[in-house]
Amino acid sequence: MHCLRKAGEAHRRLRPSVLAAAFAAACLLAGLGACSPAKPSAAAEPAASWYQLRAGSFERLERPGAGLAVAFRPWTVQGRVADMAFMSGTLYCGLNGSGIASIVLDASGVPSFTYHADTLIFAHRTITTLIPREGGLMVHLYYNALLNDAPQQDLTLTGISLVSYLPAKADFVFLIPPFQRKNPDYEAVGFAPVTENQFDFEWKFTDAGETRFAYTRYNADTQAEEKETRDAYLRALGVPSISGDAVPADLGAFFAQCRTSLPAFPPGTSLQFVLRSQSGAVRRIFRSASESDAAVVVPVFEEPGTRLALLSDGRVLRASAGAPARIIDLPALPRGYRYTDVMKSGTCLIVPWEESRFTDVGRAGILVYRLPH
Repeated sequence: MHCLRKAGEAHRRLRPSVLAAAFAAACLLAGLGACSPAKPSAAAEPAASWYQLRAGSFERLERPGAGLAVAFRPWTVQGRVADMAFMSGTLYCGLNGSGIASIVLDASGVPSFTYHADTLIFAHRTITTLIPREGGLMVHLYYNALLNDAPQQDLTLTGISLVSYLPAKADFVFLIPPFQRKNPDYEAVGFAPVTENQFDFEWKFTDAGETRFAYTRYNADTQAEEKETRDAYLRALGVPSISGDAVPADLGAFFAQCRTSLPAFPPGTSLQFVLRSQSGAVRRIFRSASESDAAVVVPVFEEPGTRLALLSDGRVLRASAGAPARIIDLPALPRGYRYTDVMKSGTCLIVPWEESRFTDVGRAGILVYRLPH
């Protein structure tokens, strides 16, 4: 039983909602070669274990190109790893279209998976963010009217945007902000966590005649909500700088190292660094421009003394205190595939991958990669 079951845009520049969820989207620079370098098919190597996501579960395979073909669908609804987060030391993945899965690695780096699925909630919706909160794992999701494979009127559940998985009950519950309760036709297309309890929303209403936006700040503890300006929402998305006084010196130096390792991008392209750790509930975001025509997302995993950045060409830049930065070459992917995120569990990297074609995704899964000593 599920608790509380009932309980082409307005801005020419890159929308705040895209800035907030760009790391979960298909590459915004399709055709520029930033996300999917031309490489031969991935060869077997001892440090790499490949898993393809099929029908909501991970299946072992020799390499990404060897998996069964999957019909291309919009990235918003295709089965893929949309986000990852740690809760109580366990890594969880948000599986678009189905729910969440936990990943536990044994001493040799072999993963075991546990699935918590609910297609009634997750089918035809887009997961953007996982946040550990009060012993549960909160998920932000929304219905994307533009990139979808089902009309909204066919959804059994409507008016939902925050869902929490409670391990103690092995069940999902809903958090419904007052704005959504009063305006169920609006979708929470933008989501900016400020703390584990305070969230900024960009709400969007669309019909045949018009598109409207609204902005609110919601406190999940008190259920209080207040109106907010678009500028305030933009500030909540992160620091609009990757250097200078607004950025800690060590981070600025790390971002500079990453920039020197990245290819040149066309004018109007911004960089967005998304930093997460095992202990932090809310990610930190730094972007080189408050708004831009296109963005390249650089996922970063932090742990004491070390940062790991997934570069757009499939390499990982590893920077440790007191040691020179080094490059880790992940296994080459077939043409048309790309890595999308990076987390570290024990001595292994967990790296989602996708077969991408403009706004569509085919095969998707994860790489478990044992780090060299």
